[in-house]
Order: sequence, then C-alpha cells, then structure tokens
Amino acid sequence: MACAAVVLAGCSTGAGDVVLDGGSTVDASLHTGHDARATDTGANVHTDIGPSRRDGSVLPGHDGSTGTDVGAVTGTDVGTLMDTGTVTGIDVGTETDAGVVGAMDTAPWTPPDVPALDVMGATLDADTTPHDTNFTVGGATAATAGLFGGSVDPSRAPTVVYPTAGTILPPNLPSFEVHFIPGAGNTQFAVVFAGDRGTVTVYTDCNAVGGGCVTALSTAQFAEVARVAQPGGSVTLTVRGTDPSGTAYGTTAGQTLGVTATVLHGGIYYWAAASGNVLRYDWDLAGAAPEVYLTGDPFNCVGCHVLGRDGRRAAVGRFIPGPAQMSTLDVASRHTLSSTFGGNFASFSPDDLRLLVSDGAHLWVADATTGAVAPGLPGGFVGSMPDWSRDGQHAVFSRPASVPFLFGQPGHNAPADLMVLSWSGTGFGAPTTLVHASGENNYYPAYSPDGGWVLFNRSAASSYDAIDAHLWAVPTDGSHGPVSLAAADGTGDLGNSWPKFAPFAQMYQGQVLVWMTFASKRDYGLRLQQQSAMPANRTAQLWMAAFRIGASPGTDPSAPAFWLPMQDLTTGNHIAQWSEAVLRAGCTTNADCSSTERCQPTNTGMGCVGVTH
Repeated sequence: MACAAVVLAGCSTGAGDVVLDGGSTVDASLHTGHDARATDTGANVHTDIGPSRRDGSVLPGHDGSTGTDVGAVTGTDVGTLMDTGTVTGIDVGTETDAGVVGAMDTAPWTPPDVPALDVMGATLDADTTPHDTNFTVGGATAATAGLFGGSVDPSRAPTVVYPTAGTILPPNLPSFEVHFIPGAGNTQFAVVFAGDRGTVTVYTDCNAVGGGCVTALSTAQFAEVARVAQPGGSVTLTVRGTDPSGTAYGTTAGQTLGVTATVLHGGIYYWAAASGNVLRYDWDLAGAAPEVYLTGDPFNCVGCHVLGRDGRRAAVGRFIPGPAQMSTLDVASRHTLSSTFGGNFASFSPDDLRLLVSDGAHLWVADATTGAVAPGLPGGFVGSMPDWSRDGQHAVFSRPASVPFLFGQPGHNAPADLMVLSWSGTGFGAPTTLVHASGENNYYPAYSPDGGWVLFNRSAASSYDAIDAHLWAVPTDGSHGPVSLAAADGTGDLGNSWPKFAPFAQMYQGQVLVWMTFASKRDYGLRLQQQSAMPANRTAQLWMAAFRIGASPGTDPSAPAFWLPMQDLTTGNHIAQWSEAVLRAGCTTNADCSSTERCQPTNTGMGCVGVTH
C-alpha cells in the first residue's frame, strides 16, 4: 500500500489505522515531532523565571517576578537554559536567531542564542470574585435544580467513568465531557464542579451513550469551571442523581481534577487515517475547528509529519515506507522548497537549515533547503527516529541491535537503545548511550521543551503498531534511570504510541508543568469502548497529559490523560505534532486563499483558514 508522509520537520512511522471496507484496520501511521520556542500573543500575565534548573527552581539572583506582555511578543526573555542550569547569552525582545532559511551555513559554529524556556504564569481573565454558576442542558428544566433537596440514598449513587481522578486540564479546552453510570432509578442529574471561587453546577437529564450518560460542556461552560478552580488550580467533581419526585438522591464521592490558569497556545497537526488527511487545530484561533491542512486518501495518505520549531517548515513524503520521497515546504504557503530525497523519519535543526533523516535503518544529515546529503555523520551510520534538541546542541535517536534487512522500514525490532549525539556546528560526535536495552525496544524519543527529559516508547518486540507500547521518560542529565509514566499510560496494553511534548511550559501549583500528547487505543469513557476487539480493529485517538518536569527522582512525573476534544471519533487519529504558532498565508479576500480555505480574522490578522474537515 502506498502511503504519503508529511514531515513538518521529519518523517516517521508508527501506530496508525487505515480503515478498510470490511471495517478492519491496517496500521500505516507515521510520526515525529518537535518542541519549540514560546510565542506569547495578546495580553498575557506570565511568570518569567528566567534561567532555571530542570526541577523548576530559580537560579540565584532571579526572583521569578510576574511580568505582563501586551501585544504580540515572539520569543522569550532571558538566556539559554542548559541541562546543568547554567545560562549563556541574552536575548531580549523579538526573537531573531532563526533567521531566513536559505543555503546551509557552513561558517564556524557557536551554540545558538536560544532563549530560556518561558515558563508562563496565569493567563486567565482576572475574575477573582467568588460566585456560583448554574447551567441547564439537555432535557433538564429550571425545576430540575429543586430536585436535590431530599435525603441521600447511597444505593442510588452514580459512578463516574470519565475523566480519571487526578487528571490535570488546560483552561481553554473547546469542550469537555463527564461520563457516568446513572445509578438505580435516576433520570435527573447535577454535575457539580466545586472550587476556590465558587461552584459550577450543570443540571441535565441522561444523554444516553454506551450504557450510561454523557454530559457535555461547551467552551464557555468549561471556562467557568476553569474560573472557579483558581487560584488553587483544582475542582472537586461530583455527580448527583435523582428522579422527578426528588424525594432522595444518590451522589458520587468527590474526585479532584486539576485545571491550570494558563491557556494552551500553538497548533497541533495530526493525521486522520480514514481520509488520509493531515488536519491542524489552532489553539490561538477563537472558535477553532480542525482544518484540512494537507489532503490525502487512505492509500495515498499524508500521514507522517513533524513541525519545525517555529512551524515555518515541513518536509513532505509519499509512498511510505519505500522509503518516502520527501521534500521540504514552507508551511504557510505550502510551496515546495527542496528536491525530493528518500527517508521515513526526520527532525529539523532548530534553525530549520538541516534535517536529521533516517530510512529506518541509517541516519544522515541533509540540507533542509536542497535535500542534499550534508556533512555531519559518517556514511552507514545506524540509527532511526531522531529528535533534535531545542538548543541545537544534541540529538537523540533509537539504535536497534540489528539493522533492518530492508531500508524504508516503518519500525524496527527489539532490542534497541536510545543514543545521544552532540553537535559541534559542523558535525555530530560519537554517540553516547542514554538508555541501554535489556532485551526491550526503546524508540520514538522526544526532548522536553527544557531539554531535561526524553520521552519515549518501550515495547517487547517491534516498534511498528505495538499494542504493548508504553510511555516512559528519562532525565537527560543521568541523575536516574527511566521511569514508567504509569498515570498517563493507563492500565494494560493500550498501544500508547508516538509521545511528543508540547512546546510550552507553565507554572502550576508551584511546579513547572509541560504537556505531552500521544495516540492510544484505549477506551474513551462510554463513547468509545473497544478493549474486547482485536488490537488491529481498535481505533487510535489523541490523548494529552500533564508532565511535571521537576518531579522527584524516580517518581512518575505524569498525570492521568484526557481525550483531546476536537477529534472525530470515527477515524483513527495519530501523530499530534506541535508548533508554537499556526502559520498562515495572509489575505484580504477569499481569492487570496486556496480553494479549501477562507480569508478570515485570526489572532495575528487576516489569514487563510482551512475549511473544517
């Protein structure tokens, strides 16, 4: 089967579904990704902690004061964050170090002046007055609120199925759902979120789904939940159930959900397997919906994609895993930049001038403008699935013990180590081992935005469509070994594939928090129940989880995952790749845009916005 690949900074293959006529699925997904420099747009209050250690503490002489950014501000404020906590360089104001992509620079290299990771503080509106808010949805009426004054009957208690207790959520989700089993005799419900600044109660009847009830909150309704969660950053969720008589009601035990005060920024590009399209979602666009970015079909898909750090460049390939015939393009205009070159996995350097490319067996450096092989690695260098660090000084990759028999492979077998390369400016040095395999397969590595962690998959056998793929992370400073991300991973073998970090960090309850995304074949509450199906017939969806980069050594830094709500449940979705901004062609009328786009206001002015998929 021919499958196209899009590499918005590198191409790779992983766990993805192509839906066949009979309803079965054939895995054909591809995946690589990047973190990026932060972009603060609009009026944001953020905490700029400047140079910091990986554990989130501030280096001496930096007080972590709160600042206010007004207007469009690109980049971050202070220095370069190194794994040791040392700081080099000062970059104040508009970020300029990415420059204009042109011919590859071969001048003597010094470490780039990469701004320190901007750790954002609260960006919610400053509505600090406590007050309660009630909503009535579905078939509930104003009278429903009066039905919960009776006695508590434990035999009528509902059961929450989704979300999982302890989940941490961003405040600007486009929607959010609570799934529950109704309890004996209950037809009327109150879904309650209690926080520091009040209580949000959603009165509803049973929207029947999958043997239970689902209550959906709109963007505005969930924004109220985020409001009452502050300043502590959490709410207690309970679901109460009764009948029209209101003589008694049952209630769940309260469960804690975290809600941060810092909105998500940037964009996610992901592959929808049934259509073969790459879709994108713009977190900074009001009323956003998934847009078709690149069009494919189930047999000529554009499934492999990775973004350059600032979202300006992509590499697009077809006929995976042949290897793919790839070429780089400008993201905003979609114009092709380079000639074609073969490769299945790749990763851009932070300045977008070079690509680390692999055909699944060997790794090399390419000029990202021409596609030609460039100096940097010796010929025949064994490696796959690279990721270049945000500061440009390191790259991590997977190295299997045995080279795949054929190039153009969508994955490799166990055992496989994770290796690190150091970049001198003209080439990579000898690799060092980050994670040594003891029979298992370690693969799909990705750097955290601060460079302090590498997120990766681990399975017992092949990396391709592995239902036993689990989530792991390892600190890059060697302070301790890999840790299982058990909270985000869930229970059992769920095919948690292609984990990637979002490009931004934020303060949450006194710790530095980042976000991670991955594809998973787990159940989504009551809406998607599939664990009784064969693994090949399960549908992968995109999930997201919080990750505390300053977690105590050896402890799980992850939180339970939540389902990304902009997705289509009828198709397998994979490879959530992040950019710090969605870059678009400017326009004045629809005539300036492609036939699949419309000219409309965006957060940066008039731009071409893709039609909803």
